[in-house]
Order: sequence, then C-alpha cells, then structure tokens
Amino acid sequence: MSKENVASGKKRKGAGCLLWLGRVALWGVILLLVLVATGAIYQEIASARDAKLYKPENQMVDVNGIQMRLDCRGTGSPTVVLEAGGQSPSFVWVQIQDEVAKFTRVCSYDRAGYGWSDSVPETLYPQQVAEMLHTLLENGREKPPYLMVGHSFGGVYIRTFTAEYPGEVVGMVLVDSSHDDQAQRVPPELAQSPEAAQKKNSMMINLRLFQIGEPIGVFRAFKLMDPWVASLSLPEHEKGSVLAQVYRTGYIGAYARETIMMSTYSGQPEKLGDMPLVVLSQKIDAQDMVEQIPSTLQTMGFAQQLADISNDMQDELAALSTRSRHIFVEDSGHFIQLDQPQVVIDAIREVFEQVPR
Repeated sequence: MSKENVASGKKRKGAGCLLWLGRVALWGVILLLVLVATGAIYQEIASARDAKLYKPENQMVDVNGIQMRLDCRGTGSPTVVLEAGGQSPSFVWVQIQDEVAKFTRVCSYDRAGYGWSDSVPETLYPQQVAEMLHTLLENGREKPPYLMVGHSFGGVYIRTFTAEYPGEVVGMVLVDSSHDDQAQRVPPELAQSPEAAQKKNSMMINLRLFQIGEPIGVFRAFKLMDPWVASLSLPEHEKGSVLAQVYRTGYIGAYARETIMMSTYSGQPEKLGDMPLVVLSQKIDAQDMVEQIPSTLQTMGFAQQLADISNDMQDELAALSTRSRHIFVEDSGHFIQLDQPQVVIDAIREVFEQVPR
C-alpha cells in the first residue's frame, strides 16, 4: 500500500472518530436538555399541587405589586408582630401564634421569597424589609401600636422597623437575636484565615449551584430539604406544609441573597429608651464554638473568645433599653421558639403586660 493510501486511511479514521464524538456530544446535550425540561415541568406541577393543598389564599396581601402572606389572629392591642429569622418562613412561629392570640392580636408573615410570598429579584436589606412589612401591615388593615418579636436576624429587622417607625412600636422581644455588627466582631485571625476564605468560596459556589438546581426540581426530587425540616421541633401535622414551602421555586434564591447580605451587613442598634424589652438567648460556651474554628487554630483559645463575644452581644442588646430583662434559656438551641415555646410566650406576655392600654 502506498504512503498516500495509508495517510488517506488514517485521515478517514480520524474524521470518523471526530464524527462519532460529535454525535455523542450532541446526544449528551439533547439528553441534558430533556432532563432539564422534565425537571422544570416536574417542579412546576409539584409546586402547583402544593399550592392547591396548602397555600392560604385568604392571607395574601398586595405589597407594591407582589403578593405577600400575612396571617393575623386574635383580638386586642398592642398587636404582636412575629418576624422570622434569616432564611426562615413564618412557620417557625407555629407553636407561638395561637397561644399569643389567646390574649391579644398577633400577626406572622412571610418575607418576599419565603413561605407563600412572591419572590423579588433584588437583595433586600433591613430598611427595605422594614418598609415592606410596614406596607404589608397597612394594606392588611392592621393598626399600631405594635409589640415586635424577632428571632435571629429577624431581631435586626424589627430594630430597623422600630427606628423607622418609632411612634408605632411599644415593646420588643428578641429571641436569640443577631447583633447588628456581629460579622465585624469575629477576630481578624479567624476572619482572614485561608480556611475562612475557602469556606466562603465554597458557600458561594454551593449557593449558585442551589439556585440552578431548584427550578428544575433537584431539591424536591432528592428530598434535600427533608433532613433540615426533620431536625426542627415541629408538630408532625405541619411538616407537609413546611416542605411545600421550602421546595417552592424562589425559596433558594431568597435564601442565597439573604445569606450573602447577612454575611457582610454592618450596623449599629439604636437605643430604645425605656421601652419594655425581653432578650432571650441560648447560653453559649466554648464547646459550642469549636466547629466554627479551623482545625489549625483550635488550640489558640478562639473558642472561648467567640463564646464570650456572643454572650456579650446579647448583653449589649439587653442594654438598649433601661427597662429590659435578659434571660439565658436552658436546654435550647438557636430556635428557642420551637425548642422552648413556653419561654417565648411568657416573654411576650411579660412585655405585653408592661405596655399601657
């Protein structure tokens, strides 16, 4: 065989191999598109089914062109307003609201993107959250005065609401509340460590992947939120509705935007004068903080330092009012309203009874 024929044969084989690889790649793309389309259809159908089963249409209120859920029960004044923590819908108050409704009016709500409230594409900072809540209460025909209750980063939101509308708030309960500048309190040796940077990069990548996976049904199909919901101290009959809310398209987007905002937010809490205030917090010790410290730094006393910072910040929140009480709650995690609901109910009643009527 001539050299020309050998070369020509090799070229044909190479071209055939490339053609085969091209077909495999094309079928791979087609298969991927089919899977994405199927996942999106599955997510839409399942979300529509969940909304039909669980969404409380009579609690939806228009706020600047989007629908937000406002759930108000009971009668009396002041009206208690329950603000959930970061990344949380209003279901975290499921063991609180009906008990408070026995002695006054009480409202819970879902921030944009959570629970049954519509999503918005932009990041919401505390002032925007406060303004949307105020509009929601007005459009829902609720009237001040308000007794504000905030869990975790919800404490930042209700303090911002109080600063924006001081004449409308007459009392406050903080439930293991975030401090307004807690992100800046981390010792620089920890905040600037390579491990912290790696953890932050990993979080950002995961959040982006989560946002891609949610609308095509990945979270729902693989039941990725089930373990988190199972870990919460929720009544069994509520878990179906809760799962429907966290698998609804839009939740992960709101979760991602709020997570990033909270990691960088900085502010200074305003004084509350002599406003009745109860601060509830879990007692933090060094052992609770160990897992937040890179292994290379765990022998340097940072766990105790972080525990002291955390407890000091709760004392600082209690010092915002001259009429306050700080209670460390035993046998509770971060979700005190789920782990020890009676403590939260008693704190709300304590503040309620101090408000002139």
